[in-house]
Amino acid sequence: MTSEIFINNTNVCCVSDVHIGVHQNSSVWHNIALKWARWLASELKSNDIRDIIISGDFFHYRDDIAVNTIDFASQLLEEWADFNIVMLVGNHDAYYKDKSDVNSLSILDGWSNITVISKPTTAVIFGKTVTFCPWGTRSHEIPKSDLVFGHFEIRNFKQNIFKVCDDGVPADELLDKCGLIISGHFHLRDEREYSNGRILYLGNPYQMDFGDIENKKGYYILDFNNLSYEFTPNNISPEHYKIHLSELAKAGKLTDEVRDRFENNFIKFVIDKNISPDEVDLVLRKFMSLKPVHINVDYAINFSQFAVDDSKIQDFSGVDVATAIEEFINLMEIDHKNEVVKHTIELYKKCL
Repeated sequence: MTSEIFINNTNVCCVSDVHIGVHQNSSVWHNIALKWARWLASELKSNDIRDIIISGDFFHYRDDIAVNTIDFASQLLEEWADFNIVMLVGNHDAYYKDKSDVNSLSILDGWSNITVISKPTTAVIFGKTVTFCPWGTRSHEIPKSDLVFGHFEIRNFKQNIFKVCDDGVPADELLDKCGLIISGHFHLRDEREYSNGRILYLGNPYQMDFGDIENKKGYYILDFNNLSYEFTPNNISPEHYKIHLSELAKAGKLTDEVRDRFENNFIKFVIDKNISPDEVDLVLRKFMSLKPVHINVDYAINFSQFAVDDSKIQDFSGVDVATAIEEFINLMEIDHKNEVVKHTIELYKKCL
């Protein structure tokens, strides 16, 4: 489909995978997203950027959206009322798993500053042929373009820190249509250069779980004049850190480096060394005084290793189980996913 997509200036902000409502529509995460949205608005206004392109997954839950999240989405978008926004439908925004025509972003129809892309759409913007590809777009639907925005599942890119995508569309198939692909979907920010072009995964704008550890988040400014782009890191949102008991024991104290990880961040305390329950409580009280957003305890001793067969022991101590549970259930074709996720995670925590 050919269409006119309005863009004010040649420099635009590119973000993706905001996932409003993540973590069971938590008010904590609503506040994190709101603080980020205000920071981004301030950043863009100071640099005279008036346009934002969101490459999918504005909402988190595809089957239903909680009332508090709908209300919050309106609040967040009011912070961006002065910006022209082009928003692609991502897989978390789409009702069907392989197409985008029925989607949660339809509730934004009527907002004068928001254009929702639910079908492959091509436009000429500042002399460049640009194609916008929502979730479910097939390679044969993409015309030859100078630039493609999408929500693609591209083979051999990391889905998270544990798994590489072994399915999905081959990179060459997309690069045959365009020399620059800018995509949402996978949360790890990544950029790869090929002989016939570049692929940029924008990543999510702030860390959302322990699968994002050590992957710096932020936003990109794209220049339509020469299709160059520049990354600006997000230094205001919480980050995720793992603190291992064995490392603390080796150092013999809380070093300044470890202390600096706590305030306003999410901490997973990994108990990978024998310690009594009373000692755990003592350490946790000390940690709480350092003002983290939240602390999880992960016992990575004894029961973190399982026999796969008679000859092989598999170690699962590095896996964020709660995140894995949520991701796994969200991939299942079942009803009431939110309730199933919540109940399963509660059972897991009781087992701990």
